[in-house]
Formats: sequence, structure tokens, C-alpha cells
Amino acid sequence: MKKIIIGGLLALSGAALAGDNKPFVMLDANSERDNKSIASEYIGANLTLGVKTPDKVEYSVKVGVSAKDTDKENTISNNLEFKVKKSFDLGMFFMPYVSVRLGEKLKDDTTHFTHYALDAGAKIPLVNGLSLDIGTRYRNAFETAEKYRSTRYHAMFLYDFDQHNTVGLRYARSFSGVSDYEERKSWRVHYQRNY
Repeated sequence: MKKIIIGGLLALSGAALAGDNKPFVMLDANSERDNKSIASEYIGANLTLGVKTPDKVEYSVKVGVSAKDTDKENTISNNLEFKVKKSFDLGMFFMPYVSVRLGEKLKDDTTHFTHYALDAGAKIPLVNGLSLDIGTRYRNAFETAEKYRSTRYHAMFLYDFDQHNTVGLRYARSFSGVSDYEERKSWRVHYQRNY
């Protein structure tokens, strides 16, 4: 895990210092419910620091916390994740993107595991700073004992107040063939500040 953290921070700091790259900060909060029990609710918050390059590549690191609240237990876990995202300007009315993520999940019982995710989607401009982001994510753990595999689909509205401030609202649905707890419905709000 230390190698992941050090490598990711070195890559992010190198990208931040290079040329015309523009840093950004994002805060988000989410609420999820799994299909196992209607009473199982997950509340999460994340902080993301990143940079955008002129050729539409983003490098970012995200730290977050998630709390599961049920009538039987309360648990807290933490997550650290590095992401590289590439958007493609194809001269069309939408902009497709792909991303790769590598992360570490730290569970409340002090155990941890490494996971990865692959994303694909498109950002579709609508009107006056409003756009729609639709996409999918596949996520899995490197350790086969961890039942962390899921596929998520999302739709998110983004509103640019100006070139520096963006807010978003996302609805997502996750499906899993290995764990009922990974089958979730979620809402997320976020704020991003671009510098």
C-alpha cells in the first residue's frame, strides 16, 4: 500500500508542476442503500485533488470515508484512490471519456485490500452551462476473497456557474454477481473548484 501512495503522490505532484496544467479540488457526499436490506444505508464523503492537462487528461487522488448504518451495526471504512482520466474531443456534440483507478480500501476491522476500476462514459452539453454525464464503471478487488466486484451505471447533471465552479447531482445503480451488499442505489452531490 505504501508504494501505491508514494507512486500516486509523486505522479500527481509531477503533473501539477508541469506546464499549463490546471489544478482542481472536488468535495462530494453520497447516500447509498443496498438491495440486501432496505434498512442498510451508507453515507460517504470524499475529497479529491487533481490536475487537468491541456490535452484533456486528468490525474487525481481521492480520500474518503464511508459509514454503514443498520439496525444491527455501525461500521466505518476509508478509501484512497488514484485516477487517470482521458477525455476525447471528437468534434461531436458529446465528449467521451475513459479512466483507470487504483485504490486501497481500509475496513473498520483494520484489514485492507487493493482494488481497481475501469470507467467509460460521455459528457453531453445541454443548455447554458448545464450538461449530462452518463457512464459505467467496473470495479473489482485484486484479492479474490474480497467480494467487491460490481458494475455501476450512472447519470449525472453538471452545472457550471462559471469556468471555476461546478456542481453536480448523480444517480447511480450498481449490480454484482458476487455480493448483495454491492448491489446499491445511490445519490451523490458534489462541488468542484477549478483553478
